[in-house]
This record gives sequence, C-alpha cells and structure tokens, in this order.
Amino acid sequence: MNRALILSKLRIEIRRKEAGYPTERTMIRVARHFMDRMSLTHASQIREWHKDLFLSQLKNDENISDEELLQTKSSLLFLFEKVLKPSSSFIQPNEEAEREPGVFRITG
Repeated sequence: MNRALILSKLRIEIRRKEAGYPTERTMIRVARHFMDRMSLTHASQIREWHKDLFLSQLKNDENISDEELLQTKSSLLFLFEKVLKPSSSFIQPNEEAEREPGVFRITG
C-alpha cells in the first residue's frame, strides 16, 4: 500500500468514526509528517520502532507541548490499529486459534 493509499484509507477510517473535520486535518497532517520525517513511502516499510523513534524525537523537540505530543501519539496509534494492521495480517482469524506454537501458515 503506497503513501497515497495509506492517507486515503486513514481518511475513510476517520470519517467512519464520524470525527470532525479539524480532527481529520490534524490526523492527516500528523501521518504526513510521520511518513516524511521517517522517509516512508510504502506500508511495508513502516515498523513499530518508527513510531517510537518519531515520538521520542518530537518529545525532545522544544517547540511541542504535551497536548500536541498526546494528539500525535493518538493519531499514530489510530493509523497503526485501523489502517496498517488489517492490511498486514497474513493469518486468518480462525486459523490463529488452531495453529500450533512455532508453526506459521501463510495464506494467499
């Protein structure tokens, strides 16, 4: 999933949540800033440590308030949970309960 598709799916999920337009603008701005700063162009490049690194860099920045940092963290969590996780799961939910420890099944 490329960058434009990630932002498009993020907009869809925000609207599905029925959030206001200012919230949508803020979350899209945060997602763009995150992908720009981490030089990410595709969903396959995004890892959890990118999020942690981005937040720690913002925390060290002198110009950001605690409220803005919390908003950024919430926006990134929403991006990871609602947009990136559903597209990256290769194991179907009914197989997850049945699989044996140490055995990976990739469905296509």
